[in-house]
Amino acid sequence: MPKSIYCFLLLAAIVLSSCKQKEVMVPSYLHLNTSQLVTKADKSQGYPSAKIDDYYVFSNGETRGVLAVNSTMPLQNIGKTRIIISPGIKYNGMTEQRAIYPMFNFYQKEIDLAAERVDTVKPIFTYVENTVFPIIEDYDKNGLEFEYNPQFKQIGDTIVKDNSSGAWLPGNYSGRIELKSAVAGSFLEIYSKVFSDWPLFTPFFLELDYKGNIPIIIGLYATNKNLETTRVRMFIANPKTNWNKLYLDLQPEISNRGANMQYRLFFTFSPEGVANPEAWIDNVKVVYLD
Repeated sequence: MPKSIYCFLLLAAIVLSSCKQKEVMVPSYLHLNTSQLVTKADKSQGYPSAKIDDYYVFSNGETRGVLAVNSTMPLQNIGKTRIIISPGIKYNGMTEQRAIYPMFNFYQKEIDLAAERVDTVKPIFTYVENTVFPIIEDYDKNGLEFEYNPQFKQIGDTIVKDNSSGAWLPGNYSGRIELKSAVAGSFLEIYSKVFSDWPLFTPFFLELDYKGNIPIIIGLYATNKNLETTRVRMFIANPKTNWNKLYLDLQPEISNRGANMQYRLFFTFSPEGVANPEAWIDNVKVVYLD
């Protein structure tokens, strides 16, 4: 073969190879709407209150990335594709800390994807089957999960059931905290009953809806086998004009203290020099995996 022809064929092969390497599959697209939480009809899981900010997306077993709610992402998949979506939360209320929420099942669906087409999905989440709910307070049932700490209770400071337009779900009750005590430096504290069987080293969260013009201090009373009690302040929920959702990880505190401990969950409300101080709470859940 003449050298010139050989060089021409070699050059053509290189060009064709380069073109093939530059070929890119035309993507399909996935748009993820706001999700929905579904709880059991018997109310054993409380109301379906959730705030999912991110989606962790997988297709055919491969990680595709993290997508903000109500966003669209391209996928290098065409045809029948198994989509898995895990719910992402603001971990401990921190915008800069995001994590998959382990108390919810992931959502999955098989979609017949097509090039350049946008398929829309509304993820539906449920609690993991072995989720335990030692505390549920939605203020719509008889009785209350929390009582006043008598050490700090002053006349004029109270929590009432309120189903007005300010409630989390108008027409249903929320807990509204009023602080009208004339005692300087006073504050109101409510706490749960004593729990002595909380497990170690398992996903363990407080879920809370709240709003108001004062901060809310959240923590645990921890009592050891020698009946020595420590008051542990874990989180301060800053004032919010509108209802906000908190997912607070209790597991590190509980696991670090070890076995044979007793706990009370508490909320503290202080006027902080605010005129007409007020706070609301609802859908208080302590949840862990058994």
